[in-house]
Amino acid sequence: MVTIKDVAAAAQLSPSTVSIVLKGNGDERKISKQTQQRVLEAAKSLGYTPHMQAKALRGGAYANAVITLFWATDIRMNILSRFLGGLQSALISHRYPCELQIRPYASNRLHEALTSRTLLGSNGMIICNPSEADMEYLENTRFGIPAVLYNRRSERYATVNMDDATIGMLPARIFARHNRKRPALFQTPATFSGMDIRTQIFLSETQKAEMEPVRSFLTQDDMAGGYDAAMRLIASSPLPDCLFCTSDAIALGALKAFFHEKIRIPEQIEIISVGNGNIEQEEFSIPSLSVINLPMEEMAAACLKKVYESLISYEFTIDSIEFPIQYVARESCPK
Repeated sequence: MVTIKDVAAAAQLSPSTVSIVLKGNGDERKISKQTQQRVLEAAKSLGYTPHMQAKALRGGAYANAVITLFWATDIRMNILSRFLGGLQSALISHRYPCELQIRPYASNRLHEALTSRTLLGSNGMIICNPSEADMEYLENTRFGIPAVLYNRRSERYATVNMDDATIGMLPARIFARHNRKRPALFQTPATFSGMDIRTQIFLSETQKAEMEPVRSFLTQDDMAGGYDAAMRLIASSPLPDCLFCTSDAIALGALKAFFHEKIRIPEQIEIISVGNGNIEQEEFSIPSLSVINLPMEEMAAACLKKVYESLISYEFTIDSIEFPIQYVARESCPK
């Protein structure tokens, strides 16, 4: 375990100066910014993290671990709300002695959020939605605290995943079972390899089922994007008889366009989407939306459990948990 004395030796400063900086009191005690940065860089390079038991002894009470959730700002907020709901339920039901803080970051710029001060104020991390560039940075960086990646594959970190191949396979097979022949796909630009896996498997499975070539439309990941893609699809004719959307926000926007154009769902077009947003919106849309449900709440709870177990055991195991994927049939594509 790295101590303040180790950091002081590395920074060539006194332990008292290092302690003041690490407690966040450098400005108050008029320690120069250059010296503060020297301390933070030395602490980061050594992997220093405040020892929870030492904190408890100093404070006279049990010190909660601080878990930092890193969340990309280009991911829709209702997806974050589901993930936070899973974390909140786990914190309450398991009574983890943890505090949660959220650190937003811009896609491809995760390294800017992983500052020395943020790391020193964290006992563990849950990192969500890193791009391919962010993953390259992570795979070449080592931290002194446990970190778990949400829905990513890694050789260096523990991960909690879902089966991306099944997400693309299920809609194609369901459409084939319903004797649909003219598939369409509404998708957004891929930000990580799992998105490509989903769409490639969908394309492959429709081809195996001897459907017509998939008509693919690229759009933005929101309801306005779904509406726009649907209007472009309608204008291009002929209509498909089945549609896979890579998010429920896209599908909900498409439903409005089809309603305006008097296209009957599911009689004319069956619709299945990836269920990654607000479940009530899926259930109460007209018609209700059939989805490939992503178990985000359960995965969030698994991420928190993994970080907490690493903290109390002092073991950073590199393993992967994979959650099964289920189809939820509603009115837009009944069983």
